[in-house]
Amino acid sequence: MSKRSLDSSNTDQQQPKRPRITRVDSQDRLSLLSDELLLQILSFLPIPSLLICQRVSRRFHALAGDSELWKRQYYSRWVRPRARRVANIRHATHSASRASYSPHVSTWLGHAHLAEEGKVTNWKRQYRLRHNWSKGICQVTEVELPQPAHSPVLIKFCAGFVFTADSEHGLRCWRASNQISCSARLPLVQSESETSAFPTALAVSRCLPQNLIKVTVGFADGRFGVYDMDTQSLYLRLRSFHAASADGAITAMATSNSYLLMVSEHKVLSLYEMFLAEPEHSTRSNAANTSKQSSGEDVKLLKSLKADSILSPMSLSIRLAHSEIIASIVYSFFHIGCGWSLGIQELHFGKNGEQIGSRLATTVDAQYGAMPLHHLTRSRRGYSSSFQSEPSSGESHVELTEPSILHQEPPTSISYSHPYLLTSHADNTLTVYLVVSTGAKLFVKGGQRLWGHTSSVAAVQVSDRGKAISVSSRGDEIRVWELESLIPSLGSSKAARGENSIQVNPENKPCKIHEGAPLLAGFLACQLCGPQLASGQMSREYARMGDCVGFDDERLLLSSRKETGAHLIEMYDFT
Repeated sequence: MSKRSLDSSNTDQQQPKRPRITRVDSQDRLSLLSDELLLQILSFLPIPSLLICQRVSRRFHALAGDSELWKRQYYSRWVRPRARRVANIRHATHSASRASYSPHVSTWLGHAHLAEEGKVTNWKRQYRLRHNWSKGICQVTEVELPQPAHSPVLIKFCAGFVFTADSEHGLRCWRASNQISCSARLPLVQSESETSAFPTALAVSRCLPQNLIKVTVGFADGRFGVYDMDTQSLYLRLRSFHAASADGAITAMATSNSYLLMVSEHKVLSLYEMFLAEPEHSTRSNAANTSKQSSGEDVKLLKSLKADSILSPMSLSIRLAHSEIIASIVYSFFHIGCGWSLGIQELHFGKNGEQIGSRLATTVDAQYGAMPLHHLTRSRRGYSSSFQSEPSSGESHVELTEPSILHQEPPTSISYSHPYLLTSHADNTLTVYLVVSTGAKLFVKGGQRLWGHTSSVAAVQVSDRGKAISVSSRGDEIRVWELESLIPSLGSSKAARGENSIQVNPENKPCKIHEGAPLLAGFLACQLCGPQLASGQMSREYARMGDCVGFDDERLLLSSRKETGAHLIEMYDFT
């Protein structure tokens, strides 16, 4: 059978195919533009596109990485949302104008520390730092400290430096960015004939004008020493040494600028003024001579108060307000109606040490969901002041039948940095309160339970900017909280779930520390290696978490104790 012939009429009407490849203009019009125009174009691109542009050429690498370009991106992502949120909280009428971009960093809310004279900010690095904090992305390094035979190791973190104090190795300091070598070291004893000193408390604070970190060490016999650490020359020296007292061992301390607040074993609260002497330009060769200073003339006792009863845990803080010194003590107590509650007492002193007044507030009303109606000078529901102070008149309040926040066990830790008061509990939760302190009254506003942990929370730390760190009892879960966004919901029925916090997930796994490794300046350091592993998957054999949780803008430090008795320091780097 023959094939059917093609229809000639259909073939004549067949349309030609469109070309598959269109003509491309080979001329590079983008490179002809000036840098100013390219920067203006790049300012409209999102962050992923900017990162891609940096891989195009050397010119685009410099343009897409321009500091002013990333400064605007940083403002749009981090500063403007916070400014609008704060304006809404304060019911501001011109919130939109206040949230407009300004090139002056000193006008940005909470960023005055980046506007210091002579300081140049790498805004791309600053953006990456904030991004890593918001996602929990970091690198972790572990350092193991051998357990001294007689006393535990006290650890503090301040301004990028780690300080440790123990009876065998004395006071030591090293940079957080370099845990291999010890930067400075001083013995705690003043002479060879003196017996070993057992430190029981450690406090550090930064003195910005003089580039100094003031370190205060309290001892079991009531003595305390004040040390100065020069952050530029890495020089550590003893400023003064205060003689022992009959009040017992020093259990807690807090410092701010030139003032020191401490509590002793016999429940005596003392306020000292530390005079700032002129810095001495000494070398490391004469460090032994300067370390033998024993004069206590640089420290003056301003006030001493006796407490009726106080239970651990507690938190001390001291701050300056106008011409007053405000010392705050936060402690826990048991209330029949709402279980374990918190009491906060403010002691107001003048510059000369005279006591101006004392005010007391508790979280009882906040746990019941009630707000104070009048001037608050005494604790609600019949709980009296912890430290002896001036009497005050009571005032009316609202009685509610059942508390909205009930704790049957005492808090595992307390952290107070005005105005944020944060506690951790064994039931996997945290509780945040807002402390309102004005010239006329002191009260606790609201209370909010924070959910997100899957096990008991052992330690918390909060800053005055509202950032908080919480750690589980075994150290396998670390969360970062932004408490400022919770202020509008304090005291309401809204529950703060896990979405209000970020779990820290290191991108690396620390090596196991070998006991046979060389001991360098009293430390056993380990390097970073191994595949990626989340923090919750790390193998841990901790007996308990320590009470040291410190952080700054770049790093987070945790201290824990292993079953063998050795201390383990973990440094989480978010840069």
